[in-house]
Amino acid sequence: MAKFQYLVPVDGSVQSDAAVVHAARFTDIYGAELTIVHVVDSSVYKEPEIVESMEAAGEAYLDQAKEIAAENNVTVKSAKVLVGYPFDEIIHEASEIDCSVIFIGATGISRSPYIGTVASRVLRGAECHVMLVRGDMPTEGYNNILIPTDGSESAEYAAHSGLSIAKRFGSKVACCNIVDTSHVVETRVVTAGGVGAGRHYGDVIKLSKSMAQKMRQRMLDESAKIAERVKEIADAKGVDARIVVRDGKPAQEILKIIRDEGIDLVVMGYTGKRMVSKLLMGSVSEKVASTAPCSVIVVRSTRMERVVPVYE
Repeated sequence: MAKFQYLVPVDGSVQSDAAVVHAARFTDIYGAELTIVHVVDSSVYKEPEIVESMEAAGEAYLDQAKEIAAENNVTVKSAKVLVGYPFDEIIHEASEIDCSVIFIGATGISRSPYIGTVASRVLRGAECHVMLVRGDMPTEGYNNILIPTDGSESAEYAAHSGLSIAKRFGSKVACCNIVDTSHVVETRVVTAGGVGAGRHYGDVIKLSKSMAQKMRQRMLDESAKIAERVKEIADAKGVDARIVVRDGKPAQEILKIIRDEGIDLVVMGYTGKRMVSKLLMGSVSEKVASTAPCSVIVVRSTRMERVVPVYE
């Protein structure tokens, strides 16, 4: 049976070393094969002598990465230095090996708390799953995994992937759905889309406080049902999972859950059109992936696994 192919770009930074550790643990647990690359940036280094010097440094980075992998009982399948634009070379290599997951340090050699330029481009442009690595991997694996869901097909695919990881690492899971009930207002004006059933454009509609509260509670109840679906899958897999429902802005609430509950890994999904699912659309996904204090795996449902089942 064919194996998962994992890819780790390294640059000698602490975060890239951490990415190798995370990748090696996944490689060992999933029986995958690991490829490591270093890219000499041809937009920065142009003189042949300098490029040659940077290639030598890259070889040293690869040797260091192979040692880290060996310490985690993993033999590296391939390690190579590439010359070109980092994003292009990483994506090309991922395509060449039919990569399932790219493990990349979220910040690279920069110490900025935000996602690095290369990591950002890889996250947006890769056809496979991407893990943005932050910090060292806990000795015993991931203790607490957060799986945000919105009930979409993409989110459910991510949930299966996250629960597969949780089962292998013995992690606890928080299944969260965020609903923003601030849209329920006691006074509103009828717009063109709301005309009908005795309502006219521009009419002012007033809801009683009790009715507004009932509408908010209904939204929260629906939110809990969406999260319950992930818990049902977790129960079937024998994974310890619980439901977390929050009322507020999705990105802010997800980041609060990460901080408040000691989350060390987030697993969330992308749709086939490279737009993040409804819960995680636009700035929400960007903020969570870019500023979360822990590692984040972005799962693409368009990545049809052709090797071993992801749902075990």
